[in-house]
Amino acid sequence: MKKVLFSLVMVCVAIGSAKAQDVLLATLQKGETTQYFYGSDAFKEAMEAAENGNTITLGAGTYNAIDITKAVSIYGNGYEMRADTTSQKEGNMAFPTRIAGDFAIALEAVNDAPAKGLYIEGIYSADRVRITKHLSAASFVKCRFQNLTFWDAENKNMTTSDGVSIIHCRVASWLEPGDSQNMVVSNSIINYLGSNTTTSSILLQNNVIIGPTNSLIGTFRNNIIYDIRYYNSFESQGGFTSLKSECNAYNNLCHSPSALNDVIVKDSNYDVNLNGTPFASYSDESKYPLPDEWLTQYIGTDGTQVGIHGGSSPFNTILTIPTIVSKNIAPKTENGKLKVSITVKVGDNTL
Repeated sequence: MKKVLFSLVMVCVAIGSAKAQDVLLATLQKGETTQYFYGSDAFKEAMEAAENGNTITLGAGTYNAIDITKAVSIYGNGYEMRADTTSQKEGNMAFPTRIAGDFAIALEAVNDAPAKGLYIEGIYSADRVRITKHLSAASFVKCRFQNLTFWDAENKNMTTSDGVSIIHCRVASWLEPGDSQNMVVSNSIINYLGSNTTTSSILLQNNVIIGPTNSLIGTFRNNIIYDIRYYNSFESQGGFTSLKSECNAYNNLCHSPSALNDVIVKDSNYDVNLNGTPFASYSDESKYPLPDEWLTQYIGTDGTQVGIHGGSSPFNTILTIPTIVSKNIAPKTENGKLKVSITVKVGDNTL
């Protein structure tokens, strides 16, 4: 934590009086050694120089994509854009870290075993991200993806994973979990949730899910679910369908009365008309709060509200590491010293 904060401060000093969002910079931490890379290819260069277990920190701006082949920790500046007058006055501006272009996550093996421990936080992707090799003990935290899928296009099959967590994320059009063991998707907004294998094990907890497919098998707990869709179709083809009988469903708020018709294991679910509410469509901006009158009506298995603001880690976009939200760097030195004023937002330590 201290090393990441130190890197952020050094970035501010290095760029002088330029605006933080105008400089593309990636830092690579290898133990006690820090390397700096500049420009649109900074992320690519940092990834090429990285080794398993290293940390890459990306400033705000748009970076060219590169396939992720090593089990590193990647910290971006978040996916939100917040630079309005009010945010400036409050010293609470935000500029996203964007990765431009499709990329694959295909970790290289270590001693003939899959690499473990990939961690990605605070990035924005408007393109396709494919996990093309087995992924183990990986976390995606507070990211925005357009299309995240566990799929090997070359061999045309689902890829396997174990111990993958997706937390406080937004997926705008697709999440296909593939052949996943012990996957957890929590406090996230998912616009389309595709299929997995019959041997998969996935827990979906305290999410807003606009449209899971009827081919998905998993445990649904405390979610808000709008439309169960037919597999391989973004439309429900003339009516609502149901989750598979192999699913388990507890304390979910469902728009369609037929959403759980075929589910054998189910308990304390709610049937509510969600038309005309934010829960009926995807938005990058919406925080999807429950109406006040619903807060005590629709309760999850743990006694908190259903949806992304319930559970042990309610949804927020505050990164887990400290982030610089405002700075003031003097244009010149006085008596051999450069005056630097930095406001740092404390990280979210609830994850």
